[in-house]
Amino acid sequence: MTTENKVLSSLSYLSILFLPVLFPLIVWILTSDRPQTRHYAANALLVHLFPAIFLFAILIIAGIQGAISNDPTSVGWLLMILLGIFAIVSIGFFIYSIYKGIKILVN
Repeated sequence: MTTENKVLSSLSYLSILFLPVLFPLIVWILTSDRPQTRHYAANALLVHLFPAIFLFAILIIAGIQGAISNDPTSVGWLLMILLGIFAIVSIGFFIYSIYKGIKILVN
């Protein structure tokens, strides 16, 4: 892997610090001639998108629970638990993105 490909692949993951979804998407679109860099950009894009998709699913679950139960207390507790899980998962993906970006750059 060339130095340019390493930097682009690494920045795709490290872009969680500056352009979380946009930068990997741009790299993925523009690197059709570099399969390894395109692969890393696609993976970084998925890693950056997963927390947003997870949050959307949490809001749908809470909405369905609220519509079914009509009990704001149970919806509140469910939402607090799910948002706590969301926070842990999001921090995990954030740390993973930084780790993966540094690992690609160092290797």
